[in-house]
Amino acid sequence: MKRFLLTGMVFIISLVINNNALAADTDVYANILKKMDGIACTQPEKLLGFYGKDLVIIEDDKRSLLENRVKAYQQMMSDFRDIKCQVQRQVLSGHAGNKVGYVLVDEIANVTSKSGHNDERQHSVCNYSFVKEGSSWKITLEHCSSLPDYSINPGDDALYYFHNPLY
Repeated sequence: MKRFLLTGMVFIISLVINNNALAADTDVYANILKKMDGIACTQPEKLLGFYGKDLVIIEDDKRSLLENRVKAYQQMMSDFRDIKCQVQRQVLSGHAGNKVGYVLVDEIANVTSKSGHNDERQHSVCNYSFVKEGSSWKITLEHCSSLPDYSINPGDDALYYFHNPLY
């Protein structure tokens, strides 16, 4: 009986240590994404420095260009008063190597403004692949797939059925 208890305790401790090691390894990538979140709605032109030269961005089934994303943020900043962007992100999985790494994240992005009429929420599962270029990590693949946001109630959002399509 003591042997089973000891074996069980060792197993649980190894899982805790392994999960903490994963978190420590992928924290560098999560911190890069957090920095990007902080400047997306204030200085979108600085986003270019976070991406690598062979970048591929895929949103659902469409390929996107980084330049167009920067222009869209700049347009939002000019169209809306006191824009505020928030991203809630949870790392689901990841790997950190010497030259290449990735994180798989569940994220909810929320854009609001004092204009009051816009409230855009996007719930996605995203894969970010990083490559070390010189001494810094750069994103070379961003692939996000939209999910329905079940936190939105039909009466709270005029675009409820856009956010939660019925297939």
